[in-house]
Amino acid sequence: MEAIERQTQVLDAIRSVMLPLVRLLIDEGIGYQSFIAQIKSSFIEQALAQVQERGEKDTDSALSLRTGIHRKDINAWRQNPMPSPKMTKRSIPNEVYARWISDPLYQHEDGTALPLPRMASDKNALSFETLARSVNQDVHPLSVLNELIRLGLAQLEPDAQGQECVVLHQTGFVPHSDWTQMLELWVANLAAHIETATQNLNAAPETKQLEQAAYAGGLTEASAHALAQLSRTLWADMLKEFLQEASHLYVQDEGKGTRLVRLGAYFHDGRLESSESLE
Repeated sequence: MEAIERQTQVLDAIRSVMLPLVRLLIDEGIGYQSFIAQIKSSFIEQALAQVQERGEKDTDSALSLRTGIHRKDINAWRQNPMPSPKMTKRSIPNEVYARWISDPLYQHEDGTALPLPRMASDKNALSFETLARSVNQDVHPLSVLNELIRLGLAQLEPDAQGQECVVLHQTGFVPHSDWTQMLELWVANLAAHIETATQNLNAAPETKQLEQAAYAGGLTEASAHALAQLSRTLWADMLKEFLQEASHLYVQDEGKGTRLVRLGAYFHDGRLESSESLE
């Protein structure tokens, strides 16, 4: 395939991928000029990374050639670069949540999460406090509990004896009541998905990562809803098994590894715009 034809196809593909992102920008009142300012710095950063990876000379001309950005703008960026995107902080509530839904110690026989007494008189008895401390000794269990409640992921309920218990709500860490955390998860999940898919475009078959989807067309709204419910059930089962194995391997590796693994899933229900059918 000719380079120009390949570039044209990539631009067409990027435009299609960008449509929902542009809609998000418009919904949030973010205009074209603000977006372009962000993208310009991203072009420079990625071109600089490529130059450094290849051991080439880092000059304004080299970056301008790769990006199409004028050298004066590159020089201005060097004088005042935009701050790099901040890394998402380690989430102790997320880790407590993951342990709760994956560790058989904190589950019923059918695999559902046990309601846990908030505190236990016996330090060895199961409780939310012992769960939280098994994950982190530095953050007080009450702080973790308050955060899970604030995020709408857990709540306090009395048991049959009137003892205060913590009850889990979800089967995945999705903090619906905290828009900022939802956006951070959106960034982490979408960026990882795009990176995997992009790397797979040019990867050798034996090195391609898992990045697949199945779709079914010609369905009624009721059928689409039924598949949406099924997808949640399948994800809950997969999530539990994945976290159990991940916890086992983390202990085996003594937490000293350098790799970060992410497994994701999504469900999309949209309008049928062609003759697509089950695949």
